[in-house]
Parts: sequence; C-alpha cells; structure tokens
Amino acid sequence: MIVALKKSISALKRDREHGAGFLGRQALEILRRTGADSTAETAEKFLAEINQVADALIEARPCMVSIANYALFLKKELAGAAVTAKSPQRLKKTAFSIASRLLKSQEKSSASAGRNAVKLVSKRSIVMTCSHSSAVCSTLEMARRAGMDFKVLAVESRHNKISYGDITAKRLQTSGISCTVVPDDQVGWQVARADYILCGADAVSLHGWLINGTPSLELAGLAVRKKKPFYIVCETAKFDARGFLAVLRQAEPGFDMVPLELVTAIVTEHGILTVDDALKFTVDDLFGSWHGRTG
Repeated sequence: MIVALKKSISALKRDREHGAGFLGRQALEILRRTGADSTAETAEKFLAEINQVADALIEARPCMVSIANYALFLKKELAGAAVTAKSPQRLKKTAFSIASRLLKSQEKSSASAGRNAVKLVSKRSIVMTCSHSSAVCSTLEMARRAGMDFKVLAVESRHNKISYGDITAKRLQTSGISCTVVPDDQVGWQVARADYILCGADAVSLHGWLINGTPSLELAGLAVRKKKPFYIVCETAKFDARGFLAVLRQAEPGFDMVPLELVTAIVTEHGILTVDDALKFTVDDLFGSWHGRTG
C-alpha cells in the first residue's frame, strides 16, 4: 500500500473531531486516490491493492457503517469490471470513476436528507441537538436561508478535551443562527425548553438501535419522558443493512447506542421514514439509484 494512503487511513482512524458524513467522504477520497496514484503493474496487483485499502478503511472505523457500505460497494463493482478490464490502467480509471460517482451520490443524498429535514423546522421554534452532525448543521443552515427564525440548544457533548456542542455552535453562529451551548449536567431541565430534538447518526442498525455521540441516549430518554419528538437526519448509506453491528454490545468511548423505539422518525434522502419503514431497508436498497456501473 502507498505510504501516503497509510497515513491518510491512520489519520481517519484517529479523527475524533469530525462526524460520520465527513469521514465517509474522506474514505471515498482515499479510495479515489488509490485509483489515481497506484503504481501496480498488473490488474491483479491493483485489485489486491485497492481491496487492501478498502479493508483497512472498514477496520479503521468499524462503527461508521457508511464507510463499510461504500468500500464494499466499490469492491463489488470493481471485481465485476476486472473480468473484462485486463489492463491495470483501465481498472485504475474505473476505480477512480466509481469512487467519484459515490462521492457525488453521498453529497446528493446528504443534501436531499437535509432538505427533507427542513420540513420539521418551524419559525420561532427551539431545536435541541447533541454531539456534532454536519447533516443537522446543514439542515438548520438551509432553514435559516429560507427565512426561518429559530433558536438552537446544542448540548455540550464533551468527550475528553473536545466539546462537540462548541463545534456546532461555532458553525451555526457563523451562519447567523442563534445557538446556545447547554452544559452536559443541565440537559435534564434544559430539554423542557425545546420543541423537538434533531440529531445525526453515525450508524443505524436494523437490529433496533442507532449509534451517535454522547449523550444521545440520555437525551432520547428525556425526550420520551417530556413528550418531545426525537428526530434523526442521515443518508441511508449509514443504514447497517448488512448487519455489521449485529453483535455489537457496547459503542466505542464517546458514543451511545440508542434504541430505535425512542426515535420518532428518521429523515433520509427518501423522505421522513418511520422506524418500521427503516427496518425494512435491505442491501439491495443501498445506492438503489446508482448510475455508475461501468461493466
């Protein structure tokens, strides 16, 4: 494996500042660079190299299912193309093309999910969120550009030395959105001020729970007790349709496993889904509108 790629994968593994959407795009950039920079002299050697990169990306952040979904999809498409593409140069171009199209698909799906989530935002409402989600921030920024005036309560969500609430507040305030950071020990009484909760997700397990940064579990439980809607916004590439996380019993430090029974709805590029609808999602539904086949 190219040394620069190893360093990029290592950086992705250590990154604790950015969310799953950003890191999913980083993984696709690494796969694309593999196609562009590989010096493999045969198609077989290149296929082995990019498969090694894909597997390393999956291992680097196993709880971020979108990375695995993208990597495995690329591996499958490239294996099909390799049947006829005997030239390593042609196969490298194919890998670059597939990764590029997946990047466009991710950007389109993320934007569509955000536009659908804007429908939840109303004027003079108070939105509460926790952890840091680019999908949530993009949704609120779109709502603000649409002329909606609302306030945001961003839970501090501190892990080690990082306050993810501060990261969220800084971004939203740059867009002219009123955002107050709520200390983690004040969530219990501050949640009563919110009209609803809107969070992102690192992964949605179809075995009945989702992964998101702390204190998502506490916030979801409080939302139910206070009768506040608890919404998730994410693209379906984060759905664990393959069951990678089926045996997971505990999230990595800084993350929570939240039972889907606490979730009001999941907003995706396909619209606002009930939990029951989301649980029907299959592997065949991943990238269902894919138009990047090269065979």
